[in-house]
Amino acid sequence: MAYRYENFNRGSSEFPIGLFSRNAYIEQSHHHIEYEIFYLDSGSVEFGIDDTVTTAKAGDVIFIHPGTNHYVKKIKETEYHYYAMVFDSSVLGPQGEPVRNTLDSIRVSRFIKLPDAVLMKLRDATEFVKNETFGHELFVKSVLFDIISCVILTNQYVEITDNIRTEKGHTVNAIDVTIAYIRDHYRENISLDDVLKITSYSKSHFIRLFKKNTGMNLTNYINKYRIEKSCLDLIYTSKNITEIATENGFNTVQYFSKTFKSYMKCTPKQYQRNGKNIIIPSSVATIN
Repeated sequence: MAYRYENFNRGSSEFPIGLFSRNAYIEQSHHHIEYEIFYLDSGSVEFGIDDTVTTAKAGDVIFIHPGTNHYVKKIKETEYHYYAMVFDSSVLGPQGEPVRNTLDSIRVSRFIKLPDAVLMKLRDATEFVKNETFGHELFVKSVLFDIISCVILTNQYVEITDNIRTEKGHTVNAIDVTIAYIRDHYRENISLDDVLKITSYSKSHFIRLFKKNTGMNLTNYINKYRIEKSCLDLIYTSKNITEIATENGFNTVQYFSKTFKSYMKCTPKQYQRNGKNIIIPSSVATIN
């Protein structure tokens, strides 16, 4: 079933860009596995992001990376309005595609400046989506490319991959390779032996390094990634629980349900039922 952009919800697996045009935001600190571009169109708000609290004013644009805890609160009950674009990097192409690699290899500045013409296109895009104007997907995607292009052309970012590898050497490179392998093969059975073959590390050495760099063991990391992917399927597709479990690498529905509840503190059915407004609590560990 194709996803419809009712109420400007997050994007679907078919077209992973969602748009919002609203007068209220989530006041509870939360994060999600997509990128978000938040544009405050009018008013001012208290914007919390990670451990920082700041005042955002009309015209401010905030770029939020996946896994970043954030919230918005009113200031003295004043009204405000915002636009937001929430997207998964898969909209830029498959893993390894140059355009997608560009975004994956940079850290965009938290507050960014965008030309008025781009902000106007973002506002127009929400109307095109709301009215289901022919070709709105193309227009929405062009807005995202305009934003990313502007960020790069005006140097509102820092490169991260080379810096990290220079600082920590081959260790982080091997972990990067492992994480990329997991993202490409999470639907399959992944064993420690599979990973050791692509890293050329001993078992004990790899286990220690992976835990040090990710904060969890390999099995937990894989399961956490599978659960986050399952969350998207629960919200954005009409697949049943069995299909979602199988397509995301779980051998049985029982194991999927047990694992899902341990991470999300609710059952898959409960998550699916409340999916229009669901968030990932900040207490749940994040996979970057």
